[in-house]
This record gives sequence, C-alpha cells and structure tokens, in this order.
Amino acid sequence: MIVQHSNLGWVLAEANGDVVFTYKNDTKGGSPQCTGSCASIWSAVTGIPKVSTADTLPGTLGTVTMANGAKQITYNGLPLYTFKGAGPLTTKGNGTDGLWHVIKLSGSDVTYGS
Repeated sequence: MIVQHSNLGWVLAEANGDVVFTYKNDTKGGSPQCTGSCASIWSAVTGIPKVSTADTLPGTLGTVTMANGAKQITYNGLPLYTFKGAGPLTTKGNGTDGLWHVIKLSGSDVTYGS
C-alpha cells in the first residue's frame, strides 16, 4: 500500500497506483458486504498488507476473511476495494451512491518525498 497524490489530494492506493475505497455497508472487523454483483464492479483488495517503506499510515492495515476463505486487506478494520477499470490514481467511484469513499491522507504520510 502506498500514499499517492490524486485529484482529491493524498489517498491510500495499491502499489500499482490503484486507489482503494471503503464501503459504507461494511463494519469494522466484519465480513465484507460487497459480494455478488457488487463484487463484479468493486474488486476486493487481497493479499498480505504491507506499507511502502516511503510511506507511513496514521491507521493500521490488517485482514478479514472473505466468504471464499481469501484474506481481504483492511484499513482501520474496514475492508478495502478498487473500482474496476478506474486506472491508476483515478478516484472515479468516490461518493458513488453515497457508499464508496477513498481514504484521504496527508502529504506528511509520505516520508521520502512525493
């Protein structure tokens, strides 16, 4: 996970630049609620949570177990997703239906430049 500058300011993203989102219907530490047709648009961020050495995060990364047994990465206990087809550093999808939101950070979370 990295801190990247976008059109909305500094946001949390995957190492490939894909901005990550939280889903309002998820609860901290709970099972991911975006499944079925929702998951065909919003991809779960899976794998082992790790922060770039160039960045620091004010919150914590972790995982929750998805219905298929895979581990979905969380930020402060909330599962993370990407918006399919959005492309690197694109915040398209932010605010969709009032349910999807980027994780806004600050430039001070980047420790080795921008």
